[in-house]
Amino acid sequence: MSHRHLLLLTYHFPPSAASGSFRMLGFVRHLPRFGWRVRALAPPRLPWEPVDEQLFKQLPRDCVVHAVPYPQGRATKILRRFAPNGIWLPAAYRALRRIVAESRPDVVLTSGPPHCVHLLGLWLKRRYGMSWAADFRDPWVVGDRQENWRSLRVSLARHCERAILRHADLVIANAPRAGARLKAGYPEQHEKIVVVTNGFDPEKLRERPLHPPGRSGLEIVHAGEIYFGRDPRPFLDALGGDNRDHEGVRVRFLGRATGGDLDLTAEARRRGLDDRVECVGQVPYEASRRAMASADILLLLDSPGRKVGVPAKLYEYLGSGPAILALTENDGDAAWVLRESGVLHRIAPPRDVQRIRRAISELTACIEAGQAAQSAPDRLFAFTRESTASVLAKQLDMVLQRDAMEIRFGSGKGDPECSETNVRNVCALNSLCGKRFVSQDKKPTETNVWQAVSGDA
Repeated sequence: MSHRHLLLLTYHFPPSAASGSFRMLGFVRHLPRFGWRVRALAPPRLPWEPVDEQLFKQLPRDCVVHAVPYPQGRATKILRRFAPNGIWLPAAYRALRRIVAESRPDVVLTSGPPHCVHLLGLWLKRRYGMSWAADFRDPWVVGDRQENWRSLRVSLARHCERAILRHADLVIANAPRAGARLKAGYPEQHEKIVVVTNGFDPEKLRERPLHPPGRSGLEIVHAGEIYFGRDPRPFLDALGGDNRDHEGVRVRFLGRATGGDLDLTAEARRRGLDDRVECVGQVPYEASRRAMASADILLLLDSPGRKVGVPAKLYEYLGSGPAILALTENDGDAAWVLRESGVLHRIAPPRDVQRIRRAISELTACIEAGQAAQSAPDRLFAFTRESTASVLAKQLDMVLQRDAMEIRFGSGKGDPECSETNVRNVCALNSLCGKRFVSQDKKPTETNVWQAVSGDA
């Protein structure tokens, strides 16, 4: 199989252990089986992000990584304070010019946040006419809480976002609500906006036995950083106080707490839970996976009121085996993923102590009764990284076909036979029928499309 080449531009890539790195790792590992080979340009590490060198070893041997160091030192100290993300762009720009001169990729994929990375894709698109896909792992302006703010920074971000949506050949959201908000915010670009969720690797997880009926004492594990806006204190309140129902429940928090001045150990002690709550701190990725697989319940923390987007760790939870207690909104993207997956779970509002307490009791009853946490493997497969990579590969294939048709037939402006909608439909049909209609010396009219499908062309 002859592979096409994808150039990935991102701030988060192994050995970074930030949540965004795992989406990139999944694409790099699985896209080759669908005909795409990946090169990546990224900083080897960011000063404020966790690092796990073991993640770098999971990359395919033929994956070329162009490491562009993040600027440090006294000379850039002031710039780092005012533009901690943008300060990396000039060095990335210089590296990109060398890379493109040596070997032009078929498609460029930029992935944010930080969303300023998309400016590199915009430059490549306008300077070299490259096919470009922009991946939004989280909302930037549209769909974010700052959407209606009035400030110079938000106005500038909105201007950049509008330019990115206009010029990108493909815009990727990582959850249904996120995609819907982008389509509502930019209705003229709705056809190029698609959803490719995050995922997990099932082959790396061992078979997990059912919890023995009647076993006393359960363990709840939270794996990963506790980011700003995600508050574990209502969960601790549900366990503590005069509550006697959950005395046998033990909790482990793995990862850093970066949410302001939160001191988890002190908060647990204040509620009389210091003998039942353990704060481990950051651990290597594989150690975290083992801890997740051995837990009875996995705890997901989300920001109150957040409905657009999904905490990346939820996908790792799906593949780990245990039931999931999700403190998130009932009508948000995270709740949609849980329902679609078929995994045993309960959802409670992030600040509702009574609902959280009830959810713990219900999950405990299910587990002690021997109910399987995963009962629909076919539904769960849709969230594997192999499955999501296949979706991305098909979209990238369509971008190349669409661009090839525009080169052959022109941009289609003023010609309804070459409209963007018609071109997209032809590309979709090509993909289904295994034909390359673009190679035929005909305009993509509706008649010719159906001739191509029926085999009469």
